[in-house]
Amino acid sequence: MLVAIVALLVAGTGMVLIPRDSGTPPAPSSSETARMTALEDTLRLGDAAAALMEASAPNAGNESLNDTVTLLTTHARALLDPAGSLSFPPSSSPSDSSRAAFISGLSESGQKRLEDARDADGGIARLLAAVGSAQLLRAEKLAAAWQLPTPHQSPSSDNNIPAATPSAAPCPSVSPTPDPGSATTDAALAAAVRSHQKAVYAYQVALKRLDAAAAAVAAKDLKMHELLLQQAEALTRANCADVPTSEAGYRLPGQFAQDPAGSLGALEASSLPVLGDLVALSTGQSREWAVDGLLAAARRSLAWGSSLPALPGLELDAGNLPSLPTPSDSAASSGR
Repeated sequence: MLVAIVALLVAGTGMVLIPRDSGTPPAPSSSETARMTALEDTLRLGDAAAALMEASAPNAGNESLNDTVTLLTTHARALLDPAGSLSFPPSSSPSDSSRAAFISGLSESGQKRLEDARDADGGIARLLAAVGSAQLLRAEKLAAAWQLPTPHQSPSSDNNIPAATPSAAPCPSVSPTPDPGSATTDAALAAAVRSHQKAVYAYQVALKRLDAAAAAVAAKDLKMHELLLQQAEALTRANCADVPTSEAGYRLPGQFAQDPAGSLGALEASSLPVLGDLVALSTGQSREWAVDGLLAAARRSLAWGSSLPALPGLELDAGNLPSLPTPSDSAASSGR
């Protein structure tokens, strides 16, 4: 009876009855859950690295651990919510605090971040891809420094040329040329194509200037860039966009002749923001290709002697990131 009366009042007066807010916050999105999980894992790994430092004898590889603590702290600060607050207490360090266990946990965290980056929202996807790539590569570096087995990693799809997926609607007969300054999937794909076009040219030039051992590595990387260029072009066509035409030559840095190996490292490093943009601006097959490509480019950059930023694929000043809340901050927040 009451329901019928309410219905008559709504129909007769045009009033809309809004239920009282229950006070229950909405469930976090899958992207937000991925961010929070990444933050929790990173904080736990940071505590584990700090515990390893305390348990180690002086000068027993502590420099690598100190750098790792700094890296994980930067990752945690980047993964904080915009308010810079923690919505959960940090997890305790694992009972197994061996170096092998730490490397395994760091590698697993990196792989999980890369997996989540494939489906997360744009900005969070780029952040997760950057964190995941850096953590995986740091695990590899620590394994080499400590003479431990390299952690097992899931197979990458780098060597599979993506097929041109048919669009729901046919591509227009004339596709617009993407504006290089616009933040679109087309523009990001075009930038990726141009990046690999320049890389192919640079590696061809470098082959004539490197010693035999370095030239053998460069020859393999050249073939990879030729393959990646084909992949980028295929993805561009599948996205109904025009493939940028290659140029006859590209301007190389002045130090290229004196230090071709270092210049190749800088070239690989310069491609990281391009791939980060593509991660953020694409979905599906293009996103997966960009996530895999970001890790591979970061690995090639390190192999040629370039230093890797804490968040490869992101251009930001770590000094501008929010600071991690202290235990007293968390206690005060929970007491309010």
